[in-house]
Amino acid sequence: MLRTIRLILAIVFFTLITLLFLDFTGSLHTWLGWLAKIQFLPAVLALNIGVIAALVALTLVCGRVYCSVICPLGVF
Repeated sequence: MLRTIRLILAIVFFTLITLLFLDFTGSLHTWLGWLAKIQFLPAVLALNIGVIAALVALTLVCGRVYCSVICPLGVF
């Protein structure tokens, strides 16, 4: 059951990130811009301590959920 939930969430996040990158008009950025802000590297480069702490806490509590669900490269 948890594997199914993880796969569904991974597909949803991957689809939304892909749509965000393929949006050439910029209209989806207002709705899906938060997806780019919760990625680890942009959060580190922007010194967004809140997102970094949330991702570290999520990883410590739930394991590799960031790499297997949220990160678009980790989904593969």
